[in-house]
Amino acid sequence: MTEATQVERATFGESVSGTFNALVDPGGVARCASKKGFWIFPLALLCIAVLVVSLALVPVTLRVMELNPPPNLSREQFANALPAIRAATYGFSIASPVLIVGILLLSAWLVGIACSMMGVKIGFSSIFSLLSACSIITVLQVIAGYAVIKLKGDEIESVQQLQPPFGLDIFFDSLKGIPYALLNFFSLFEVWYIIMLGLSLAALAKTPKGKAFLVISPAWFIPLVFRLIGAAFQR
Repeated sequence: MTEATQVERATFGESVSGTFNALVDPGGVARCASKKGFWIFPLALLCIAVLVVSLALVPVTLRVMELNPPPNLSREQFANALPAIRAATYGFSIASPVLIVGILLLSAWLVGIACSMMGVKIGFSSIFSLLSACSIITVLQVIAGYAVIKLKGDEIESVQQLQPPFGLDIFFDSLKGIPYALLNFFSLFEVWYIIMLGLSLAALAKTPKGKAFLVISPAWFIPLVFRLIGAAFQR
């Protein structure tokens, strides 16, 4: 029994290789995703990347907020509220990994429900492992976004510019609000993520690719809803 457990548990090397396989090799990540503890490395990598980049961008975010104060506050009122706003911004950045984990858990649960409805046989832990592994693509997007913002420096003057374009949105920079958020969400990274997640699930569950792409839709739809809600409240 002990030997079987050791076979089922992912080693650190398998977690690392399986995670990076999520960039180009759906079969490679599928072979590791069902092993116990596989999700720990990719999830930790995602949380660390999000935490570090969020904290690093707080000064830029605060400067953008000063340039675009809420319409119901005068500049003097905003200046008085700035210490509380700064503390809240840092607090949200520190809590961002918790939000990320919550979204992944919710996504895995909803994908599991979709799998049950569509007759796709795959467990919750395997789904969560696949979502965690494919988040290596999200890590690349986070790093790329940070690099673009740092390169632009003081050119960043709006909340929308804090979400650099990596897709068709690069050709529609005049768009604002929800239309821009929609194009911005479906970046090259997001499309890459959806493709790799769908193919990986198809390989692991041994199910047709079309069905796999259908059942993973909650994994990208939930973040899209959050993005659109945020865009609706942007000035």
